[in-house]
This record gives sequence, C-alpha cells and structure tokens, in this order.
Amino acid sequence: MAAWVVILAVLILSAFLFYYRKADLRSSSGINTLEIVDLGGDKQWVSIRGNDPAKPVLLFLHGGPGSANLAKLRLQVPVLEDHFIVVNWDQRGAGKSYHPWIDPRTLTLERFINDGHLLTGVLKERFHVDKIYLMGFSWGTIPGLSLAARYPEDYHGYIGVGQIADLSRGEERSLDWVMRAAEEDGNEIALSELTSIDPGYYGVNWQDQLARERKWLLHYGGVYHTARSYDHEMKMLFSASEYSWINRAFWPMGSTQSLKHLWPQIMSFRFPGTVDRVEIPIMFISGRYDWNAPAELAEEYFQLLDAPAGKTFIWSEQAAHDVFYDEPDCLVQAVAAFSKGHR
Repeated sequence: MAAWVVILAVLILSAFLFYYRKADLRSSSGINTLEIVDLGGDKQWVSIRGNDPAKPVLLFLHGGPGSANLAKLRLQVPVLEDHFIVVNWDQRGAGKSYHPWIDPRTLTLERFINDGHLLTGVLKERFHVDKIYLMGFSWGTIPGLSLAARYPEDYHGYIGVGQIADLSRGEERSLDWVMRAAEEDGNEIALSELTSIDPGYYGVNWQDQLARERKWLLHYGGVYHTARSYDHEMKMLFSASEYSWINRAFWPMGSTQSLKHLWPQIMSFRFPGTVDRVEIPIMFISGRYDWNAPAELAEEYFQLLDAPAGKTFIWSEQAAHDVFYDEPDCLVQAVAAFSKGHR
C-alpha cells in the first residue's frame, strides 16, 4: 500500500510540475517562451514568440469568452512571427490560465480590461518599449478596443478581427440570417430548433439556445467560410505543445464558466455611444461572410468612429468570422502593412 501511495504522489507531483512548466526555447535569432505572468496577484499564462527580438510586440486577445488557444496564431498565421514578437495570452479563467478554485466574481469585463492593461505594462517593461500593438478577435475585441480607447499612450495601433460593435443587435441579425438560410434550404429540423430562440439570451436556458443557434450558423457558413465543423479547432488544441493533458481536460470547464459569467454582462454592451473616438490608428478586418459577429455592424460602427490618427477597414472576401482560418494570407498582409504604416 505504501509503495502505491508513493507512486501516486510522484505522479501527482509530475502532473503538477508539467501543468505549471515554463518553457524557454530562446535561440540566438529569436524568442520562444511559455511562461506565467502575475497580473494583479493572479497568475496567467502567455506564449511569446518571434524570429527577431527587435521587432515590435503584438499582444493578441483571444475570442470566446473562454476560447483560449495559445497555439492559434502559431499554427494558423505563423508568418506574423517574422513581423512581430507575438504574445498569445490565455485570459483569466480560460485555457492554461484556468484553475478550479478561481473566484467567478473576478470574471467581469472590467477585470479583463485591467488584466490587459497590466499585461501591457509587463510587456513594455520586458521589451523596453514605450508602445506595443494590440489585436483582438471576436470577444477579445471588446476588452481590446476598450483598452485602445482608455490607454492610447500604450499602443502603436489597434487591430480588430471579427470586431464586435453591438452584441445585442448582432445576435438578432445572426439569428435572422441563419433562419433565412434554413428557410431557403427547406431545413425543417433547423427551423424547429431556431424558431424558439430568444436572441436576447435572457432566459434560464439561454446557453442551450445559444448553442443551437451557433450549431446552425456553423452549418450554413456563418462561422467559417471554408469549414462546417470545429474539428480543426479541436485538432489544433489537442496537438498544441503549449498544453498538457491536464490543461486539455480542464479546457471545457474554463470555457463554460467564462461564457456563463461574462455573456450576460456583455449582451448589453455596445461600442456606439460608449467608444466614439479612439486616439490611435485602428484597423478592422471582417470576413465578408461573417454572421457570428455580423460584419455589417462592424462596418457601420467603423464609419461612425472618430479616429484622427487614421482608420482602415479591410474586407476578407473569402472568410466568415475566423479570418485566421479562412483567409490567413489576407490577414497577415493587412496587419504587416498596418504596422509598417504606424510606428
């Protein structure tokens, strides 16, 4: 019995050390680290990669809430590492930054904005720079553009991919589009599941309703233009060397908890009337077929937004919501050109 206790203890310790490992694969010509940062007393994980340590820093805010993936940019748009030191961040309570004892009361939009501000400070000090670039994707565009508006002195520029403008209106447009797609397809099963959905997502079963809407949105090409499942996302997560098996086991818990606590907060969030002016250069990149965060609303908001330092709107013509997957070359070219023009 004693031997089994010792073996079990060793296994638990090994798993713990692997879960909290820090990898530093720095070479003479680049940087590749996976490490913990302290953000206001809370430990969170970042991946820092780049082929030239002299390049500007780009901080990426993932989607969700809770859809962390430290390997996303590395695997889908690796060329960005030729242009930037790319920082992927698993946000509070998600991915590698999830732990079972996290206080759900800390899962607030304001806390995420503060985390982003603290992380920006850490990166500025680490790389001895006055400013960095900021990129948000989907949910990440909410804290992302909020940071850009609130702390313009920290950033060369802001890039919003799948930019959210008004989440409530966006969900109404998204449901309307997918229902029309189902009607045109004569899909009675889809219509029966979609008809009972309240796009305000206020009821007790709002998570089930949201999952049904996204299932059919995925089916009709409003999430990806070139895929009809999340299989590639799962393969990417399960093959990512950044994650241990413990991280992967906990990943759904972090995602579910993040969505549960943050979605009701952000359903009433809208940028028009909240952020009407941004002092730094901005760029929105939207997929022509994006009905997850309807691109027409991003374009509408873009036209209203006052950006005296310059603003650019890029249509990714062969993409839906996830431009990184559907049309990576378009994204890399746009972001590289944006950074060269705004330093």
